[in-house]
Amino acid sequence: MARSKHPLGKLLPLILIFLGLLVQNACSPTEAPELTKRCDKKSTLTIKTECQSCSVNIAVKCPDGYIKITNGTVGVRDCRYSLKIQSYVLDIPGCRHICRKDYLQPQCCPGHWGPDCMECPGGARAPCGGRGVCDEGMEGTGSCSCRAGFRGTACENCAAEDVFGPNCSAVCSCVHGVCNSGISGDGTCECLSAYRGPRCDKPIPECAALLCPENSRCSSSSKDETKLQCKCLPSYEGDGQTCKPINPCLKNVCHPHASCSYLGPNRHSCVCHKGYQGDGQVCLPVDPCQTSYGNCPTKSTVCRYDGPGQSHCECKEHYRNFVPGVGCSMTDICESKNPCHKNANCSTVSPGQTQTKLHPIHLSCKHVSLAETMG
Repeated sequence: MARSKHPLGKLLPLILIFLGLLVQNACSPTEAPELTKRCDKKSTLTIKTECQSCSVNIAVKCPDGYIKITNGTVGVRDCRYSLKIQSYVLDIPGCRHICRKDYLQPQCCPGHWGPDCMECPGGARAPCGGRGVCDEGMEGTGSCSCRAGFRGTACENCAAEDVFGPNCSAVCSCVHGVCNSGISGDGTCECLSAYRGPRCDKPIPECAALLCPENSRCSSSSKDETKLQCKCLPSYEGDGQTCKPINPCLKNVCHPHASCSYLGPNRHSCVCHKGYQGDGQVCLPVDPCQTSYGNCPTKSTVCRYDGPGQSHCECKEHYRNFVPGVGCSMTDICESKNPCHKNANCSTVSPGQTQTKLHPIHLSCKHVSLAETMG
């Protein structure tokens, strides 16, 4: 058979290769997403409707979102209900339906806490800096319980002042000097005037003849230890002849969401900005919904987080018309969506739940809500 001379004949192999690459890319697994806040768990919830006469029960519906497991039958005969006839109340065997639905049980991912699943101090990847345990989960407070030897909002500091190193276990040995202490410190000593040596424990008698300016000290030369020179005192900086106090606030020692206040030579204070909380070195956004529920009435509203220190209230399902400080009014289902027969009396007895009174025997038929069942 003669080969096709159509122009597509030569391009067909290239087209097939190109399509193969597209399919390969489309089927290749995507990169793992960033850590998310929520790790909801799939669960199944099973409830039963209100017990009532088996002859009536076949028409009873499950709450919205539920599947009737006993559909097409009168239900299960495992209950009793009360029937009022004039002044008599009878206890009669009845029926009820089994309802089931799949739902996601809200849960925070590891390293997150509270209803809004905020990050633990130190971040979700290393809560509490890996030096403590975060009170995580939706019922948690987000606070760090630091291991022995550590302190701080995110366990970022050594508990003692005279230790250093990542484990805060090495003890400073400076005798007449200032130790480079703390988690990031290396324990080296900055000697006071007229002392030298690794531990600043060797006096320098010759310093008596060297008159150093204010805020400076007599010390061995950094280049030649046999010679003396004036160096700035600890907490001061300069060339030894002119020494100015160190201002830590110029070195961004506080958290980006904190203000630094200069308190004196090499001393400072960090205070978190409004809407944030912490020790100033670590500042976390304040979620009013997780501390005081945003001053929202818990019965009829839910609190929504808007940003650091800010939130607003929204009406719960089956509620409407929010009034600050008061809450929301319950929606009257009998007015908006009456589920009862036209010749029956309907009354809203609780959020999303109505009661129908049938005459003349006054049989009560309730439409069950999830809130009532779990309540």
